[in-house]
This record gives sequence, C-alpha cells and structure tokens, in this order.
Amino acid sequence: MTPEEIDEILARNAPAGAGSAAIERVKVSLPPLQPVHPLASPWALALAFIMVFAAVAVLGAWALGVGGLPLLSGIQRAVIFPVLFAAGIVAAIAGVREMRPAGGRRIGSFALAMGTLAPLAAFALLFSDYDNPRFVAEGLKCLVAGVGCAIPAALALYLLLRRGFVLEWRAAGLAAGTLAGLAGICMLELHCPILKAPHLMLWHVAVVWVCGIGGSLAGCMLAARTRVPEP
Repeated sequence: MTPEEIDEILARNAPAGAGSAAIERVKVSLPPLQPVHPLASPWALALAFIMVFAAVAVLGAWALGVGGLPLLSGIQRAVIFPVLFAAGIVAAIAGVREMRPAGGRRIGSFALAMGTLAPLAAFALLFSDYDNPRFVAEGLKCLVAGVGCAIPAALALYLLLRRGFVLEWRAAGLAAGTLAGLAGICMLELHCPILKAPHLMLWHVAVVWVCGIGGSLAGCMLAARTRVPEP
C-alpha cells in the first residue's frame, strides 16, 4: 500500500464535513509505516515446512546411524513413511494457516491427533512382537533422541513462522511442535532397530505428542511476552 492509497482511503471514509485539516491530524496520528516484503504463497511456505521436516529427519538419522530402515520390510516401509509424510503435510498446512490473518480454519489440533493416531494404528497393524523386557530403558533413549532431533526442527519452523503475521502463537506453536515431533519420529524409524510393537506404539509416538504439547506451551509463553499491555 502506497502513501497515495492511504490518502485516498482516509478521504473516502472521512465523515461528512471533515476538512483537510482533520484528515491531516489523522494522518499524523498514524504510527510510522515501513515497507514490507510480500509473504510467499501458501504452497511455497508449506513446501518450506516440509523441507525442514524431511531434512531434520534424514540428517538426524545419518548422525545417529541408520539402523532401523534395513530391518523394515517392504510393506512396513510402504506404510510407515507415507503415513508420516501425510501427517507432516497436514501439520505444515496448519502452520502456514497461522502465518496470515484469515489464513483458513485452524487445524493444529487435528494435525496433532493425526500425527499420533495414524502412526499408532500403523504400528499396531504392522508389528506383532510384544516381547520387550527392556521396555522403559530402551524407550526412554528413543524418546530423548526423538525430542532432541525435533528441537532444531522446531527452531527452524519458528524462524519460518516469524516471516508471517502470527495472531495466535499457541496454535502456531501446536502446529510447529507437531511437525517437529513428526520429524523426530521419522528419524527414529530410520534409526531405531527395535521393532517391538509396545516400543513403537508408546515411545516413538510419544515424541509427536510431547513436541506438539510443548510447542503449544512455548507459543503461550511467547504470546505472553509479546503481548502489548493495555493502557
């Protein structure tokens, strides 16, 4: 919007009888306006979100070792990774919608539900070995590794969100946390060699839930810090 367009809007919406002096006083009372770059298209932003998700998952597995992928059967690979990718797309769309006012219906809660229930169902259908004597010890290691992998993804997604105009940081944090958690669980599917149903259904899926809720809480704290105090 140019200064001329602002002048036109003020003149068109001025009360009847308002003189040029009154319009000038309104113009002087406006805060200083700075030029901004146009926001990228929603599809370009969603692609950037997905690229963060994929890059963090692959790099995290490369750093920790790809010990799980070779043990998965063809059917397991064909189900698990498309499910995680589909959930990641939903979470990316949820995040993009928070970057602009009236960007669309909020779906962060749906993204978190899909990001937890879809992998849970896939693991329940694909794995039948329930013998897991070191359930807690092995599980905690995967939970920590998955959340640790999700942290850099969450930071990168936060930088992307800041390029938009986020009105509700709680919802934005929920979407970003969910997508970061999905990057963590995807890394674990590439890295973790433990193919026990209870391990996968609890500890791997918990990464998404923990990160989604954590992202929402972080968004609440960020909103509280940036809230403008009422006069």
